[in-house]
Amino acid sequence: MDTFALAALLLFISGGVSAEVVLEPQNEWVLRTANASFNCSTKPTGWTIMIWSLNGVLALAIAEGRGVLDGSERFSALNHSTTAQAKWEFIIRNVSRNDTGQVSCQVQSTETVTAGLSVQESGSVEIVGSNRTVMEGDQVVFQCLAAGWFPTPQISWTTNGTPVDQQFFNTSSVEVGTLVNSNSTVRLTAVSNVSVACLASIPALTTPQQSSVLLIVEKVEKPSGIDRTVLIAVTVSVSAVVLIVLIIIAIVFCCKRRRAKSSYQEEARSHARSQTAGDTPTRERQGQDNLGYVTDPKANDTSSELTDSKIWQSSHISTIQMPHVINGSQRDNNLYVNHPVGENGVRKHRHVTIV
Repeated sequence: MDTFALAALLLFISGGVSAEVVLEPQNEWVLRTANASFNCSTKPTGWTIMIWSLNGVLALAIAEGRGVLDGSERFSALNHSTTAQAKWEFIIRNVSRNDTGQVSCQVQSTETVTAGLSVQESGSVEIVGSNRTVMEGDQVVFQCLAAGWFPTPQISWTTNGTPVDQQFFNTSSVEVGTLVNSNSTVRLTAVSNVSVACLASIPALTTPQQSSVLLIVEKVEKPSGIDRTVLIAVTVSVSAVVLIVLIIIAIVFCCKRRRAKSSYQEEARSHARSQTAGDTPTRERQGQDNLGYVTDPKANDTSSELTDSKIWQSSHISTIQMPHVINGSQRDNNLYVNHPVGENGVRKHRHVTIV
């Protein structure tokens, strides 16, 4: 008799018996060409037949006393039953994308219990370029390509194993046939040497695929001594103070000079006024007649003539009367010397004025 016909017959015969059935896991994610497995358990006694189906198609039948009635290369079962429960593992080998769907387990006449099966594909992941060497503080952009995935992979970045916040990178995806390609870029600030990794993951992978490169940061040599900004600020401040001091000194100097000039002018005016007031009597004293003055004989005497010694000689001899008394002012200021008349009849007079 055909195995499936026998299983159907046994299921019909034991229709009056019901049992509690548990199917695990509720969802299974596996990679293409890998194996998928589900566990179906019930009470240890009271059941006769267990039926496994994939996407509504009968795949395997298990009898309580005989075990697997008819297996195949793709579908098989393992018995994990104990005294506490009856438990069988259903195995699907070399799964393909077409196997994605529902896996069902039915024990006798109970309601069918189902679980989900998702067959996925992992592609490649690679950071474009190799290790990077930059200066400290530079902005560095890395690009990661994930190709040949299904479904769309989740892309993430890490630096030295620490996840990078999503606000610092963006990811885009595009379908290529039945697969998906993703492109992600991240922008980092160079602070120190780190290992930058791009990770791509799907539920079927227990560990994400990743690609990593080194970011080598060269320190910027800072000038020794005081910071240029501080030096400039100090220089400007000192210059401003010096300029203000010079301006104050110039103002004080100008004020002192004006005061000195004003004092000098005032003193000169005072001195001029005092001179004007004190010179009037002196001028009056100096305005007296000179009693010793004698007119030039050549002015009125036509008979006089100039001798070889440059002396005017008159043709006649006259006696010139000179005062015998000299007043006080004349005595003070003039010295009168009287010479006798010479042989040629010329009297020489000498006046000495003492200032």
